[in-house]
Amino acid sequence: MSRSYHVYALSDRLKARKIEREIAKVDGVKDIRISEDLREMSIEMDTGKTSAIMERVVNICNRISNGCEVKYKFS
Repeated sequence: MSRSYHVYALSDRLKARKIEREIAKVDGVKDIRISEDLREMSIEMDTGKTSAIMERVVNICNRISNGCEVKYKFS
């Protein structure tokens, strides 16, 4: 399953790459991409693990880029 999220307060590309590397290690994540403008994140993940994965994603983003927020992007 692939989902898109809005990313807020992500300050620079180096932090974005670090976030991508750490999220890629989370169990159930198949692919992670943060857009060039640092405003959107796409995650492909195993169905049924969304809640647990997103809890980790939010924590990783906030730890690496203090104040960074991730919110589901409704189509």
